[in-house]
Amino acid sequence: MNDLRDRLQELADAATRDGTTPGPAAAIRRGRRRRRWVLGTVASLLAVALLAGAAGIGAVADRSAPALGGSATTRPRRAVPSRPVPVEQTIFNDLAREVSRCPGGASGEVERIGYVRSRTYRRIWMAVAKAPAPEDTGICWTSGVFELDGAGGYGGLRRPKPAATPLTASGTGGRTASIEGQVAKRAVRVRVRFRDGRAPLDLPVIDTGSDYPVNLYVGFFSQGRPGARDDTEYWAPSEVTALDAAGRPIASCTVGPPWNAPTSCPGN
Repeated sequence: MNDLRDRLQELADAATRDGTTPGPAAAIRRGRRRRRWVLGTVASLLAVALLAGAAGIGAVADRSAPALGGSATTRPRRAVPSRPVPVEQTIFNDLAREVSRCPGGASGEVERIGYVRSRTYRRIWMAVAKAPAPEDTGICWTSGVFELDGAGGYGGLRRPKPAATPLTASGTGGRTASIEGQVAKRAVRVRVRFRDGRAPLDLPVIDTGSDYPVNLYVGFFSQGRPGARDDTEYWAPSEVTALDAAGRPIASCTVGPPWNAPTSCPGN
């Protein structure tokens, strides 16, 4: 018992020497500090979690989810280039404007009735027309010769061409020249003879369809002769003849230069 009392006294003396024993206030302070540490730790953990979550959401959004109202990561759309207008369409438009000025025609609609593209001479020939009405005695049609890039020319048109004429002829000059015209429906080919003795040129007839009382023909050929000053001095064709299926002549006429035509062939 005495030993216990002595031990308690030693503890009391040590407390008096080293400082006062912590009371209730100290315990309360320790409790507050502990709660602040716990709350701070939780807040820090929540902040880390939120940052990590935000980083994860951002990574997902960059990969798959566009922002509302549009995505900054969307690639700009490329402009679709317009297709170039084919040269044949440009040629048709030019010729159609001429034919549309011609009076007559069953409906006034202009259509293509002949087309030839020559690889050898690198030329395009096209004819357009308006189908005649039953009471019409002429046909509104015109044609032109063009290079493959669309450069070329065509004759003007102000009045219908007589439908009763069985064979016409006109042409274009140059080293590469052409001859063309309308021909009776019963003809199957047109033969062109030349002044320089070369072999005749037999041209197939171009069928214009049942709405038109005549067909068409066209041919390309080379010109020029030794001693000629230029390619306009010499006009090679001399005669044109329309032939039926049996080879019999339907109509024939002589042709002269298209710019000075002492000819018996009616022109276009």
